[in-house]
Amino acid sequence: MRSITLVDRTWFCDGPVNLNVVRVVMHGTHKDAVHLDQGCTGSIQSLQVVGDGGALGPAGDGVKVHPGAHDLQIMGGFINCGKKSRGKHQDAIQAMGGRNIVFRNITSRGCISSFMFINWGRLRAERPTGILCVHCRAETSHYSLFVGNSTDSGAKSSSFVSRARPRVLRGAVQPILSGNTWTERAAAAS
Repeated sequence: MRSITLVDRTWFCDGPVNLNVVRVVMHGTHKDAVHLDQGCTGSIQSLQVVGDGGALGPAGDGVKVHPGAHDLQIMGGFINCGKKSRGKHQDAIQAMGGRNIVFRNITSRGCISSFMFINWGRLRAERPTGILCVHCRAETSHYSLFVGNSTDSGAKSSSFVSRARPRVLRGAVQPILSGNTWTERAAAAS
C-alpha cells in the first residue's frame, strides 16, 4: 500500500483508493485539508490532518464529504484544525453528500464549529446516507455532532467534549447515536 503526503495543498480523492496513510499539513492557509469527491471509494488505513489550533492546520474544514463519494472506510488517524478563517464554518468532518462512509478510531481537536456536521448541501444533490463515526474522540468549541437531513448517519461508541450536546434535526431519518458520551465544555471567558 502506498502513502500520500501533501503540504499546503488540499487532497482530492476522486477515484478508488487503497492507501496506508494520507497526511495533509497546512500552514496558515484558508483551504480545506481533504475533499472526498465523486468516485472516491475504497480504504485508507490512517488519515492524518495535522493542526495545532493556531498557525498549523487547515483554516477551513478538515474533511469534506461530497455527493458521489461512496463505500469508503477510514480505519484511524486524526483530524486537527488550525485557526479558523474569518467567515468560514470549520468542521473536522462536514458531510454534504456521500454514501456508506465510515470513519473509525478518529481523534480530533482544534476545530471550532463541529466535529461532525452531516446535512445535505445547498443544492441537495445527494442526501448523506450511512455517514458514520465509530470509536471517535473529539473536542470542539461548539457542536460535537450535528445530524441534519440525512439517513442512517451519526456516531456510535464515541466520546465528545463540546459546548453543545449532539444535535439531531427533524430531517434526520434513522439517525445513529448509540453508546456515545458527551461532556460539556465550559464557555470561554470574554
